[in-house]
Amino acid sequence: MKDFLIEEMSESSRRSVLILDILKREGPLSRMDLSRILKINAVSISNYVDKLVERGLIYERSLDDSSGGRRPILLDINKEAVYSLGIVTNHQVSLGVVLNLAGEVVYSYKKDNIASSTNEVIEHLRDISENLIEKISRFKDKVKGLGVAIGGLVDRKKEIICWPQGLENGFYSYISMPLKSYLEERFNIPVFVGNDASLACLAEYKYSLGVEVRNVLYMFSGVGCGLIIEKEPYTGSNGFAGELFINNTKNEFTTYLGDFSFFKPWPVDLGLIKKAREIVGEKTTEKISSLEDVWSLAYKYPSLKNLVNEAVKSLGIKIAFLVNIFNPEVVIIGGGMEKGGFEFIEKICFYIKEYAFEESSKDLKVMASTLGEKAAAIGAASVILRKVFTFA
Repeated sequence: MKDFLIEEMSESSRRSVLILDILKREGPLSRMDLSRILKINAVSISNYVDKLVERGLIYERSLDDSSGGRRPILLDINKEAVYSLGIVTNHQVSLGVVLNLAGEVVYSYKKDNIASSTNEVIEHLRDISENLIEKISRFKDKVKGLGVAIGGLVDRKKEIICWPQGLENGFYSYISMPLKSYLEERFNIPVFVGNDASLACLAEYKYSLGVEVRNVLYMFSGVGCGLIIEKEPYTGSNGFAGELFINNTKNEFTTYLGDFSFFKPWPVDLGLIKKAREIVGEKTTEKISSLEDVWSLAYKYPSLKNLVNEAVKSLGIKIAFLVNIFNPEVVIIGGGMEKGGFEFIEKICFYIKEYAFEESSKDLKVMASTLGEKAAAIGAASVILRKVFTFA
């Protein structure tokens, strides 16, 4: 299976990426440490390291302690060698980040409102890009590109974005313009465009999990998912994998085999905000405008707590279905659902275990997103960092 993000890389470049990823997670390390972790002979490791040092991407630092003999030289990432920009825009958030080579966010900018139409998507991307570029103008020559994470379907081959406008009615609207080319011409930097859930999954995998993890499922609420399979992002043949509903505008969901309405499109907030307003709207003057409001009020109103429990059960069952298909080691809850806190995640885990096969779920780890709303933007920017290594 090819990693769609680095499929054009040479083997040398792939190994260079691995070296950088290991140093991000566990550095500083010696050449012998890298040889042991990556199971690559010491001579080959030295060759890769020498090239990275020559390019200024990593550097040799203070000597490590030694049990005897010559002390090994430690290697670490030159964080300020290059930078990348990442933007996410979907029905929850529009924000941008600047990432250094170590994957650290050195600057972020968030729009006050979210994009609700295709025109607003383009406007947000333009405005956020301009803000990021202006902020880093003093080291613009070190910026290697812009990664864009966008909600909906992303056709990488045709450069067409299918924006989920009117998704509650079961259809997408289309941004038929070549978004990648438009941004590249406007800002004169390389641009990558990908799906938000897939890129959020990549970011969590790279920056939140250990190197031993091979298979990850990232749940973007209940409407989409990102996949890491055998340590590589999986998005399907055209980039459309991960949509968690079926395309049906006729509402024909019942057959002799049962009712399949469970596969209808879900709101990104699982409908909790709207339902919560209906349940407690007359009982409180408190404003319910976010999932955080729902979580806090659920402790005051039993009927609202029951609503949250129903949502948790539904999401848990959907994840259990996916766990049976993909058998991941880790499931990450994101897309805003992570804000429900420990109790919310614990209940989701309970229902996953309840409805998934025991063989598929007995060793499963379920965790909240650690990168939160920035995850997809960080993932998009990290793609650009990887492309730094596309040399022979």
